[in-house]
Amino acid sequence: MKRAFALLIVAFLLLTVPCVKADDNNVPYPTVTIYFSDGSTTNITGALWASTIFPVIEGFIKSYDWQNKIRYLFFDSSLKGLNPYGLDFVRALEKYSTLEEYDNNINLALYKAFNATKNMDSDGDGYTNIEELNAGTYPGDPTDYPGKNEKTWWQENEGYIVIGGIIGATFVLYFVFNREDKE
Repeated sequence: MKRAFALLIVAFLLLTVPCVKADDNNVPYPTVTIYFSDGSTTNITGALWASTIFPVIEGFIKSYDWQNKIRYLFFDSSLKGLNPYGLDFVRALEKYSTLEEYDNNINLALYKAFNATKNMDSDGDGYTNIEELNAGTYPGDPTDYPGKNEKTWWQENEGYIVIGGIIGATFVLYFVFNREDKE
């Protein structure tokens, strides 16, 4: 009976160990060609998105930490193309900067584009881009908007409730199968 209990504990542990998510940090961002208003062009490569543009944008947003979510801020879910916010951002970058300004001070060029798009509603969901950025929702995804991701107490604690139920059931089963008849 002790062996059965040990197997039950092992099964419990296997069920409760969190699944490890595959590392998707190596997925490349697409290269985007920028056509500035002065007629010049440049490419924003995947490395530039990751090393410069995302950190600068994170610095502009004060109400939410985008570090773990930022990969889809400008891109669609396949990371193959720009989402509506990414398109608006790139258009603003093209319109309000020249290649020389971009090369000399990329932070200023990004700031101009950020300011030009912050009061827009790129995805048409009724919230401005800055409202969505400050709430931690994607301004390029109409299905993701402030308030949508708020959870009830039950939703926030469902994992603990399930684990507690499994532990309780384990103890009940142990005592049911291990009680001795007193007859």
